[in-house]
Amino acid sequence: MPASLAPISPELFADFKAGKETALEQIFRANFEAFTQEANEKLDDPGGAQKVAASAFLDIWDRRAKIESPDQLQALLHAAIGGEAAHELRRRTAAHHMGGNHAKTHEPTPVDSLEQWWTKVTGVLHAAHADPSAVAKQRAEQSRHEAAAHMKKVAGKKRTGTYAIIVILLAAAAGLPLWYFNKGAEGTKAQQLLNKDDAKSMRTKDGQRGSVTMEDSVVVHMGTSTFVKYTASYPLDARAMQILGVADIKAPKLDSPLLVKVGNAWVYANDAEFIGRSFPEDSNAALLKAVKGTLTVRAGKIEQPLAAGATLLVLNNGTFMDLDANRAEFAFGWIGGNFDAHNQPLRRVLAEMKKWYGIDIVPKDTSFLDRPVSMSASLDSAKVAIKALEDGGAVKVTLVTDGKASLVDNAANVKAKKR
Repeated sequence: MPASLAPISPELFADFKAGKETALEQIFRANFEAFTQEANEKLDDPGGAQKVAASAFLDIWDRRAKIESPDQLQALLHAAIGGEAAHELRRRTAAHHMGGNHAKTHEPTPVDSLEQWWTKVTGVLHAAHADPSAVAKQRAEQSRHEAAAHMKKVAGKKRTGTYAIIVILLAAAAGLPLWYFNKGAEGTKAQQLLNKDDAKSMRTKDGQRGSVTMEDSVVVHMGTSTFVKYTASYPLDARAMQILGVADIKAPKLDSPLLVKVGNAWVYANDAEFIGRSFPEDSNAALLKAVKGTLTVRAGKIEQPLAAGATLLVLNNGTFMDLDANRAEFAFGWIGGNFDAHNQPLRRVLAEMKKWYGIDIVPKDTSFLDRPVSMSASLDSAKVAIKALEDGGAVKVTLVTDGKASLVDNAANVKAKKR
């Protein structure tokens, strides 16, 4: 039977409307079990019901500004529970039919504690300012790519007449991405979906980093000043993302690879981890490093593998080039928690420090901005980074206030001290 909300005081409701996370936590903890039971009546899967309930609470949190009363809040929770559960049942049915007589029955989803689920919810809320409703609505743990894998298997067999037509109709009815099996075409389709107005996104600002675990267990560690887009129905219609900035992405082994657009290159990752970077100052080039497994990198009609430990530069025009070791260290050192620069121009170092530390360091004049700088500092301390910059660049930073500072040439004083 439908769940009823525990009593909500006017003060608690006002705090909820105002966006106070403590109010959401109180409402979540008091009602999560009841709404999980409501979802379980539809799914007969306690673990899956927990996931549906958590998604419903994230959904109403995203809509809180338009909710006028506790009764309306309860009604929206019921609607969200019903919609999420119905979608999951349709997905299971489609997967079963596409699998034929040998289709596996749905395996129960693991059941977690209330505390574990609140931790997951707060992880979404704090994940680099990701859109909560988008993350919450990423669907169940297995998606249409299971059915796509089945289609890929039967596609290799010769077929004629009615059987071929039936396969095509089944694919259309299930919304399967048949374009997926053509490497050039699926990149085009993924780009079209990413360009749509309903594409979802998450971002970090200067000085921020964040991590998000997607519904298909893909982990995205976002660097500073980064914008990550993903398809509106991820991972149902296309497991595709686009990095505008820098991010470390871990893709577990699934039936289909994760497609990630970096600059003008597409990275195909499956049971692999890589770091991708493409900031505006990189001229839309893609700087890539394979951390684990082997990736496939494609630009235009050219593609090549990228093995663990290797780096690659893909220029805006699609040209593949080796990535200089110093530039690679500068681009990827952040994943270890450090800001590392070796013989990098001062102007480039200052631009990076603004992103990673949120400090806008403005030189008094531009005559020494091409000076090579070598420095290393933890990303957790702007003070340490400024000291490392002064030592490594023979400069002096002054007037550090409200995220702004002045920079002067200190080479003469450094030279005098060495005498």
